[in-house]
Amino acid sequence: MAKQIDRALVERIREESERTKDDPYPANARGTRPNRGRSRVYSVRLNDDEYQAVQRVADSVHLPPSTLVRSWILARLDQERPAS
Repeated sequence: MAKQIDRALVERIREESERTKDDPYPANARGTRPNRGRSRVYSVRLNDDEYQAVQRVADSVHLPPSTLVRSWILARLDQERPAS
């Protein structure tokens, strides 16, 4: 089941991000790579119209296209799992 998006929260986070984008990171900040454990890559060929459509949707929700496409695949896999 898809989660409801709290658009007001997303907008507040976006505004804060824009306001502080040039601030230095705190001294105790540590970078993470949350997808580092993913070890397989799929290559998918799209024509230019399909590619641009994915890019437009990704831009509209402020996500990298690969993150958007991964979320679509994982959502579909959840639908395909047999009910327990």
